[in-house]
Amino acid sequence: MMVSSGWMCEDGKVPMSARPQQKLASPPALERRPLDTNTLKNYLRQMVMVREFERLGEREFKNGLIRGYYHSYAGQEAVGVGFLNALDLNRDYVVDHYRDHGHMLLCGMDPKRIFAELFGRSDGVSKGKGGSMHMYSPENHFLGGDGIVGGGISVATGVGLALKQQRKQGLCVCFFGDGALDTGTFHESLNMASLWGVPTVYICINNKYSMGTSVERHSSLPRLVDRAQGYGISTEQVDGQDVWATTEAAERIFRKVRNEQVPYFVEALTYRYQGHGIHDKALNYRTLEEETAWHERDPLKLLTDYLVEEKIASRDQIEALRAEVVGELEAKVEAAKLGSEPQPEELFQDVTL
Repeated sequence: MMVSSGWMCEDGKVPMSARPQQKLASPPALERRPLDTNTLKNYLRQMVMVREFERLGEREFKNGLIRGYYHSYAGQEAVGVGFLNALDLNRDYVVDHYRDHGHMLLCGMDPKRIFAELFGRSDGVSKGKGGSMHMYSPENHFLGGDGIVGGGISVATGVGLALKQQRKQGLCVCFFGDGALDTGTFHESLNMASLWGVPTVYICINNKYSMGTSVERHSSLPRLVDRAQGYGISTEQVDGQDVWATTEAAERIFRKVRNEQVPYFVEALTYRYQGHGIHDKALNYRTLEEETAWHERDPLKLLTDYLVEEKIASRDQIEALRAEVVGELEAKVEAAKLGSEPQPEELFQDVTL
């Protein structure tokens, strides 16, 4: 049996779990604010690009070209598209977690350089030394993915503090997963951010599972905004499957953070379609019922259905777009493979001894 969103599916039987079915998180109700046709088409292309990039990345991992580990962003595209399009990367900064490929694409990085980094090539975004979890592009104001759970939260707090002390109008956005709320770094950082009025937006991508452990099993307060409210900062839940919702929230939240110089916490309710990482098939802790329900609200499906219903684009046109994007990405993959591996002496560059 396959669970399919119409865009990407995972083969394999999904057994019903022996444990009680966890309730799906209910996103807040939101009236869709109209987005113009060009914006919607651009968002669709971006989401398709991220989804297909991850599909090709997983393929090349299985082909043995990518070493280390691989965390797919598939299913969470509306979070990145809504929030990152609302940034001004001439003055704003992004600090990420290890599920970072999609965010780098949305920050404007060349897919060839991202693939090159995954392949360990010297022309990769981190010179082939960072791999999947440690990508970095200061010229794009992207201050790195982080292989440590919650590791980027304190960095983002420091970036926000620096922006405030330098009297700049920029802000910092920090992405992390629900498991990061169980770290001391999260609580220390939010306390300082609130105390000092740091313009950092903390975006918790709640995809329901910290590796294989559901939110209900690892958090005494499964509504994660309740945990952040203890630090006296503004918080809200956002429907992370709906790009209208993430766009509306991003524009409004960023305006408040800039104007008032305060932190903000967002819990984006979403779902990862693959396992935690490349080797995790999610067969032992997720149910067919749960996966099917979330695939029905696939962010690509929601946007595609809207474009078709409103006669903005036909399904044939959307499929042609997907084929075009795949062709472009396949060319980037082949170009990235041609790069050379770093020389041994590169090991001692870009580090403090």
